[in-house]
Amino acid sequence: MEALMQPYFTWTNFIMAALLLWGVYWLLLLLRRRLRNGVLFGRFQQPIVKGISTFLLLFEPFTILVLTMVFFFINPVMHGILLLLLTVGAFSRIRDYMCGRIILASSLVGEGKRMKTSQATGVISRIGRVGLYLQTGDSLHFVNYSNLLTDGYSLSTGQEIGGYYQLNVRVEEEQQSKDNLGWLADKFLSTPYLDRTFKPELAFAEGRKDKINARVSVREEQHLRELLELMEEWGYPATLSKR
Repeated sequence: MEALMQPYFTWTNFIMAALLLWGVYWLLLLLRRRLRNGVLFGRFQQPIVKGISTFLLLFEPFTILVLTMVFFFINPVMHGILLLLLTVGAFSRIRDYMCGRIILASSLVGEGKRMKTSQATGVISRIGRVGLYLQTGDSLHFVNYSNLLTDGYSLSTGQEIGGYYQLNVRVEEEQQSKDNLGWLADKFLSTPYLDRTFKPELAFAEGRKDKINARVSVREEQHLRELLELMEEWGYPATLSKR
């Protein structure tokens, strides 16, 4: 017991561990973003992106655990008391965070999906670390992850989910040499038909340069037709995804 109470690490060890772990984390984030916006591995690209996303989901709590242990062994007595008080005071948030890792490990939960819970029914507009936000009509409803696991939830599937749509965008051969993802993202910023609370998601389909998958949210259902007509004028014809 006495040996356990001896300091094994220093603040230098803590800082070095933090820089190393979070450096790896942000490098993987950049790699995932690069893979989503480019074509490098063909049909293997999407599985690689999903693998990186799953790894990041687990790597984050692993990083927190390692840094917590290093922090504890810098000064076991004092830091042990601080960690105990922090755990007791923030127990509900820690529980929500860990429940969120379990829920988000399933690729079924994502922004744009319609979810039904014991508290509300709506479209997932934002995913946080301790809970998610459901857009229910004119209001935004927060649901923490521990309640989702305790009370249960259900998801709706299909090509049309509330105001969210999955589009298949065709890229003409003469346009494949330019930054199509960046160009479309800039054009969407000035489009009046889109819901500004949801950032459009753009990615090449299975590593192809001639097809882009776009997930967008329109302000009103009738705006979908106007959006498709506008994209046709841009030279990027799009159709609804048949999922």
